[in-house]
Amino acid sequence: MCINNDFIENQSYRIYEEIRKSSLFKVARVEFQEGYCWEPQFEPIQFNNNDLITKIILKDDNNNSFTINPDDIGLKFAKGEISYKDYLRFQKIDNFKWIGFSILGVGILITMMLTFYMYFLNY
Repeated sequence: MCINNDFIENQSYRIYEEIRKSSLFKVARVEFQEGYCWEPQFEPIQFNNNDLITKIILKDDNNNSFTINPDDIGLKFAKGEISYKDYLRFQKIDNFKWIGFSILGVGILITMMLTFYMYFLNY
């Protein structure tokens, strides 16, 4: 079974576009998975929606920089719905959830394997 990577790339591009259009901040730089960056104040747009955006750097009027991920939490921060401190807290909670679900999934698989092993060992 194949996983379509275009979904992830299109999702990050869609959120970038929403941030660019409705953000309270200016987009200072966009970083991509391939290791290159794009700075809109120096270069015309040089990427398409097939490039995976990993980070967006925003600047406010006081020239403070904020690094966000192209996800729903980053979009909420860019729109001004949450503060940067809340953004970082939500990111930490989200990362903890992914780690917890991964550990839980591995634990369930190991339990199932041991159960099958014990079941077939008795026969």
